[in-house]
Amino acid sequence: MQTTTAAYFALLFLPCVFGTLGRILTIHEANISREGRKVFTTTDKECKFPFRQGGRIHHNCLTILSSKPWCSLTSNFDRDHQWGFCALEKTRPGDSGHAPRRAADPCRVNPCQNGGACTPISHSRWFQCSCPDRFTGTVCEKKKCYETAHLRYYDIGESWGRIHLRNVEQCRCASGEIECERVRYTMCRSNPCQNDGTCRLITSTGKEVCNCRSRHSGPRCSLDPDAECYKNRGRDYRGLANTTLSGARCLPWNSDLLHNELHVGAMVASALRGLGEHAHCRNPDNDKRPWCYTLNEGAISWEYCDVPSCVMPVSSSRRIIPDGTKPKPSVPAKPQVCGKKHKKRRSGPMVRIFLGSAAMPGAHPWMAAIYIGESDFCAGTLVSSCWIISAAHCFFRNPLKSQLRVVLGQQNFNVTGPNTRTFGVEKYIFPNSFSVFNPTLHDIVLIKLAKQDGRCARRTPFIAPICLPDKSTTFPDNYCCSISGWGHVDEKAEGYSSLQEAGVRLVPHEACRRPDVFGNHVTSDMICAGLNGCADACQGDSGGPLACARNDVSFLYGIISWGEGCGRSGKPGVYTKVVNYIDWINSVIRRKPKAS
Repeated sequence: MQTTTAAYFALLFLPCVFGTLGRILTIHEANISREGRKVFTTTDKECKFPFRQGGRIHHNCLTILSSKPWCSLTSNFDRDHQWGFCALEKTRPGDSGHAPRRAADPCRVNPCQNGGACTPISHSRWFQCSCPDRFTGTVCEKKKCYETAHLRYYDIGESWGRIHLRNVEQCRCASGEIECERVRYTMCRSNPCQNDGTCRLITSTGKEVCNCRSRHSGPRCSLDPDAECYKNRGRDYRGLANTTLSGARCLPWNSDLLHNELHVGAMVASALRGLGEHAHCRNPDNDKRPWCYTLNEGAISWEYCDVPSCVMPVSSSRRIIPDGTKPKPSVPAKPQVCGKKHKKRRSGPMVRIFLGSAAMPGAHPWMAAIYIGESDFCAGTLVSSCWIISAAHCFFRNPLKSQLRVVLGQQNFNVTGPNTRTFGVEKYIFPNSFSVFNPTLHDIVLIKLAKQDGRCARRTPFIAPICLPDKSTTFPDNYCCSISGWGHVDEKAEGYSSLQEAGVRLVPHEACRRPDVFGNHVTSDMICAGLNGCADACQGDSGGPLACARNDVSFLYGIISWGEGCGRSGKPGVYTKVVNYIDWINSVIRRKPKAS
């Protein structure tokens, strides 16, 4: 998925917007020292590593859509659009901030101290050290300061206020040691301290400090260090757990690298939801249990946390039910609703999409990865437990069913994990009007999954069907819908990507049929989207969804079908118009099996 490759850095304010959800990762959060490796641009400005571009986190200069390596000048290129070409190997006389030069593999002998991890820097002979929480510095040689009242580490040079033994103090981290002095204070105008904590205002700095009651700690008394489990769904959990079920480390909620996710600055009453300058597990969006953001192969991801429930499951308890008594019948679960995303991003102001951004896990739970033989690949859309809709041209060679593999819940191309489910194919069905001699006409196919243990897809936060539209469903011209897929990130790319997403606006039908666009190649069974520099689908995205949402429910409005190149100016993407095939779709997927 991509935009036009020409004048890439000029495409900063595109007319198409798509409501993604964001958050940002700071140098401090990434455990990369503020005094670590430095790379400068040709205009003598310092590169900011790591930085966010296209929804991914980068630690090196990039050559995406540019033959010359470039870097961001802020930690979030997606938001700030400040960049420069990298002046590789450039040094400044007397600049001690540079990591020392090394051989071709600077990490062959780990130069990072105190358990730090060494990473070589692309396009140079430098390296960077990712330090444990307790250390900082170019090679993790310096100790941070641990403030017991706040239950957190402060970096060298950082300052903070605290109330210690009834004294209001201003503290500073110097050479790994805490230096504090008593200061004048006054009463706070309002009390930001939670859990009945008391507030004092340092007159010299205007900063508020909290004195916490027993059982609570932290800068705002929001932490409960004794909490070892969560109640209900964990909305009120304030413990210190910061690792996920897979053992990944959580990212801080106030990260500056996260863009539009559930970020401290984006959430209403974020403090009351437990968010702040920490990386502890929380449940600010009423999920089923505490979770946190993580980094997964250079992209922002999320995962449930390794925190137990305070209530033992009935199946695990040893409670004996006396004879003659029966447990109360459980309330039947409500029918599952289609078209609902598992949101880990905030709704609100729309953001500009000028490249496909890395999608969050669960953001498109209806995505299906379809592997055909040894080398062919297409995407599809889950519309019910057993049925996938894709593009017919992906199957025009009539592959054997034994050659087909469908993966649901996939985030990275051809990578399975605990959130994925793999199925064989029972059958695939073309509409009667489809012809292999003109595969862009009636470009739709229905794929029935082979059941496993009597069932097909089970609904999870990462696997769920999209809604099918009614015959009368319409979305107006210029309406912003979304596309997603694992296809090439630009026209010249060779490999597949992690799951990408982008927003595209619907193009008026008559505009798409103009002679200088596609003329009469576009029929009434097709939809166009993505004109004027918007993102576009590319090779490998075929069969994926054009999803249009209404009232927070997504509908399969189109199927990625064909186009001219990827993101070329004046050439939108062309999609199969699903509403024109609804009667056929329903007749197939709701058909009762014949009696044997």
